[in-house]
Amino acid sequence: MAACLYVSVPEWQGRARSRSLLLVPPVLAFICAYIMMGFVTPENREPWLLRSALVAGLALGLVRGFLLKADVDNYGLTRLPGARDGMLVTLVIAAAMAVAIFAPLVAGPASAWVPYATSLAGFGATYLSGRAVVVYLRTRS
Repeated sequence: MAACLYVSVPEWQGRARSRSLLLVPPVLAFICAYIMMGFVTPENREPWLLRSALVAGLALGLVRGFLLKADVDNYGLTRLPGARDGMLVTLVIAAAMAVAIFAPLVAGPASAWVPYATSLAGFGATYLSGRAVVVYLRTRS
């Protein structure tokens, strides 16, 4: 998760960066969400919740990707002014991962929160993916 946060910093600061680097945070977020799926005990699994979170995240990410302003300079570097939603979603994924890791350690009944935290991380990962793919395709020359 730290790598996802680190790679996302230039976007949050509004700095120009390579288009291919737009696709790195979603991949790292998917890795985190996939690892979090292993934290869910079989009796607490709710596949419908995860599936609906993935579909909703992808749909919202695609819409946000179309609405996001992207500036491309002469060198092919992309700048996303006003793209603070990526920072928020990445921080939410980090918080969900912390809940999934520490909730079962704090109290036994708190392990029921892990499927919801995993679904939230999946939502964030698909949101970042949909947004990144649309921006990547929109800014190609």
